[in-house]
Amino acid sequence: MLAIEKNNGYLVLGVNISTYSKEEFFFLIQERLKDNDENSPPVFIVTVNPEIAIQTIIDNDFKEVLKTSTINTADGVGISWAINFLYNKQVDRITGSDSLEKICTYCAELNQPAFFYGAAPGIAQKAADILTERIENLKITGVYSPDKPDIPLGNLPFDTQTSLQSASVVFVALGAPSQEKWIHENLEKLPNCKLIIGIGGSFDFITGNTKRAPVLFRKTGLEWMYRLYLEPSRWRRMLRLPLFALNVMLLKTSSLDIQKPADH
Repeated sequence: MLAIEKNNGYLVLGVNISTYSKEEFFFLIQERLKDNDENSPPVFIVTVNPEIAIQTIIDNDFKEVLKTSTINTADGVGISWAINFLYNKQVDRITGSDSLEKICTYCAELNQPAFFYGAAPGIAQKAADILTERIENLKITGVYSPDKPDIPLGNLPFDTQTSLQSASVVFVALGAPSQEKWIHENLEKLPNCKLIIGIGGSFDFITGNTKRAPVLFRKTGLEWMYRLYLEPSRWRRMLRLPLFALNVMLLKTSSLDIQKPADH
């Protein structure tokens, strides 16, 4: 049995961020998908950005959900900056967008079916069509775009419930914190699930419905600026970035919540 225990990593505003490198992270995913022991627990992955970290300050339920996840990766460049600022350490960025296709490749290689849940109507299906054409032998048991993000599994159409319950990997694209809360509430009802991950707008990136920032913007940490250029209505959400930076700087001044992670 493979039991992937929660990585004792770096605390950023109370959120535990994994110290796993990209290589270690994807190796663990492969090993979990290979493991057929029914007693092995599912791996619940959260890709954390500054907006998520700030949300946990005002949403205690969300903060508690993140304590139950298996691995919290540094998605946003702001999280990587915070770890460097607080601990003088570097961590690999592991985003939902970068993980989606790679995990689907592992699913195809290891004959593990996946389910695409969330996004706007038609987007998940289009993403599934693109990826099944791109990745040979990828099996997707189904797709579903709920009318509301908080619909319990038991209230979904019966065929959707059946398809979800037969999937080894479930990608949930409801946006944070809705996707993580949905996972937390419904994971025990997915008996065959080996891995479940919240991926935000990744289906939109795959389909081209939303353009992803050019590589230069991503490497320099300016992806947020490109998204704001494409979607000016996001400006209110972007206000959380300076709020996040301010909280991190105050955290270092007070020396609260700072810990040295254990080796893994």
